[in-house]
Amino acid sequence: MPQFIFVTITYIVALILTFSSYIIKINGQSSLEISNRLPVMFAPLNVSYVIWIVIFILLGYWLVMNLNKQRTQEALSLKQGILFGSACTLQMLMIIFWHLELFIASLIVTFMLVLYLFMLYNTYPLSNNKLTGRVPLSIYFAWTTFLLMTNLSFTLTSFEWNGFGLSNPLWAVILLTVGTAIALHIRFHHFDIAFPLVFIWAYIGIALHNGFDELLVTTAALFLCGVLLVGIIFIKKNPAYQK
Repeated sequence: MPQFIFVTITYIVALILTFSSYIIKINGQSSLEISNRLPVMFAPLNVSYVIWIVIFILLGYWLVMNLNKQRTQEALSLKQGILFGSACTLQMLMIIFWHLELFIASLIVTFMLVLYLFMLYNTYPLSNNKLTGRVPLSIYFAWTTFLLMTNLSFTLTSFEWNGFGLSNPLWAVILLTVGTAIALHIRFHHFDIAFPLVFIWAYIGIALHNGFDELLVTTAALFLCGVLLVGIIFIKKNPAYQK
């Protein structure tokens, strides 16, 4: 019962706070108003954030179905409950710090959120590609990983970082490449299709956000979408990971 209360309350509060941050003004501004304040190239079109709707619907389904299996082997374990509740708590802190414009604190919390989600993600075997298993967590993990990179880019821009002399478009392309490498790593070593699909969604958003104003970034984003798609189609399960 304590676990049920903990995960349910943290999920509901994280859901309300996440969507409120986009719909209403917290501390006088919405999340997107803050994000759009600076000309960050490694950032998606505003509409890309509707993925939060998909994420929380899938997490809600995952949570309800697992809590309904309390007396079976497929039930939510104590470790999974603690990790999920902690992730939801970190999600709340990430949003609060963001709206208070404590960008470094928000970045640190986002990094912690990625770590907790990775640990939760790894509680499932590679073969568990179910909506009641790791798929909702994979999508949440992927989007949060992308947000970590976006928030890093925003924070560095806010502090007027000179990029070691490299141009902003070049740094955006570097981040796009790093994100692609991470997504392909997860695709190969965890045999996960959902994770790179989220990055394709995000990269399409980046391409639309930059448009013809930054052709280098737009072209790189679309090209890497193709690379990710090829990875999804042609990367096969490594026999060493067939467990």
